[in-house]
Amino acid sequence: MFPTWLWLRLDVKRTRRGGAAAGRVWGAASMEIIDAHTHFLSYNYFRLLTQLRPEYGDLDEFIAERSRRHGFQCPAKDPVRLADLWTIEMERFGVSRVVSIASLPGDESSVGAAVRVFPDRFIGVASVNPYLPVAEEVLEHSVRELGFRGVILYPSLHRFAASSEVVYPIYRLARRYHLVVYVHFGSLRVPPRRWLGISDVHDSHFVDLSDLHRAATDFPNVRFVVPSFGCGTLRALLRLGLQCPNVYVDTSSSNCWLEDQSEFTSLREVFERALEVFGPARILFGTDSSSFPRGWRVAIYTEQLELMKTIGLSDRACDAILGQNARDLFGLDRDLPTFAP
Repeated sequence: MFPTWLWLRLDVKRTRRGGAAAGRVWGAASMEIIDAHTHFLSYNYFRLLTQLRPEYGDLDEFIAERSRRHGFQCPAKDPVRLADLWTIEMERFGVSRVVSIASLPGDESSVGAAVRVFPDRFIGVASVNPYLPVAEEVLEHSVRELGFRGVILYPSLHRFAASSEVVYPIYRLARRYHLVVYVHFGSLRVPPRRWLGISDVHDSHFVDLSDLHRAATDFPNVRFVVPSFGCGTLRALLRLGLQCPNVYVDTSSSNCWLEDQSEFTSLREVFERALEVFGPARILFGTDSSSFPRGWRVAIYTEQLELMKTIGLSDRACDAILGQNARDLFGLDRDLPTFAP
């Protein structure tokens, strides 16, 4: 008898090349949805993260115990099985594609497996610490061998300024391969670190969005994305957006940073201010979905679509934010790798 996961995988094979439900949006049938910000939390990710602890005993037993304690579903060791689960979830809600972030340096192969098996479902993004000697080599391998189309940087986590020379080789590779560059600013909360008993370590000296201005100016052909409306740095993000037309914003997560400040009173106000500066063409929809059993965060989609309609955005503008901008930004109608002079 076949295991359940295999039957499920056989059931979704038709979606690998954009099957029947690909492009149909739950609650908005005429629009394609591309979630521009999700995390692929593989078993290898949890292994790598656990090894940041000073002690943990048997690695697999520790992860299993923490999974039971905190209620997250421990992923299968084979990343393709996790990719199967995500594809079933995408089919369930009619999601066309997801930008899938390898959330720790060293876990590129897990997302690479998802991209290999479901190339028309997953858009790979590598996580890079520019201080690591192999950072450039790993990113180039991710693009040339694994088919990745982007990279994400965490200045406050890895303690570098977004405009410092240490990260410029990454920007040069992004320019060469037409990669999208996510740069996370503001508050940084990583629930899996809490689940595994690892402190959230980030340096507030490197959360200033103005640090990105020089890089965005020096690399005008590179497209930068600031996640989650800047995670509490919206005022600075709006200034940067006015100055740098190659800076975009995504709407991902529940945007709970609103609770930690008083300048912006609601998510609707955040959307309205972002639209004034970025327009519909430079805003990407995202959910920050990451783990099971929660799966794809449909409540975020529902809330944000309702907000866009309430604000009065046209169907064309909603379509751009929900999917078309990501399609254009990631060059989904061209092959990788390509090279810029």
